[in-house]
Amino acid sequence: MFKMTKDDLAKKTDAQLAALFQEASKGLASGKPDLASAQSLVVMINNELAARAPR
Repeated sequence: MFKMTKDDLAKKTDAQLAALFQEASKGLASGKPDLASAQSLVVMINNELAARAPR
């Protein structure tokens, strides 16, 4: 379901990341077989957003 790399996420806008985060969160909530994929994506999105945050 979710096949993204760090480079894919780096190219997305903040709004696109937020939408993708919502989709991944829905995947986590539904308990679908792609649970591990959704969990990984959520972590990758959080890491990308942390990297973008001003320090």
